[in-house]
Amino acid sequence: MPFAAGPVLRYVGAGQYATVGPTDYVGDSDVIHVPADFPTDLASVPRVFWALIPPQGAYEAAAVLHDWLCVELAKAHQAARRGAIDGLTPPVNARDTDGLFRRVMREAGVPFLIRWVMWVGVRWGALANPARRAGWWRDAPLVVSLSVAGLAATLATAWAVHEGVDAVLQLLT
Repeated sequence: MPFAAGPVLRYVGAGQYATVGPTDYVGDSDVIHVPADFPTDLASVPRVFWALIPPQGAYEAAAVLHDWLCVELAKAHQAARRGAIDGLTPPVNARDTDGLFRRVMREAGVPFLIRWVMWVGVRWGALANPARRAGWWRDAPLVVSLSVAGLAATLATAWAVHEGVDAVLQLLT
């Protein structure tokens, strides 16, 4: 595992957690340090999808790292908007933040489909967030293609279930 330390989490209430002690992710050339007591909601999955992808799971460590990187991106974005001369430089750019999220999920053994669905979700979320929007258009063709494929698969499954239920009801009547 690429985490040299942590994350160890404690529940603080209302779906929120905080890191206990340091969290250090060791990459190929960098170490990304998440401080102790960093607040996180883990995976920000809309409640309607919790039956399929709950906020907690094998991707918790990836979610903590992603949340922290997003906070750092937001701080840098705010500093730039204020015209800060020294400016803050986040550990990685917006696009790489989401790519690292997917990679850490792979390293944690998260199934292929789940990590790609979650990556598509965070890329759509990045479009709505000015601090994370940079580089979005480079991923747009893949994000849109995967979204359309996912929608088609969902609709096909719903239709098949509908037809199956209809066939069973026909047999019973």
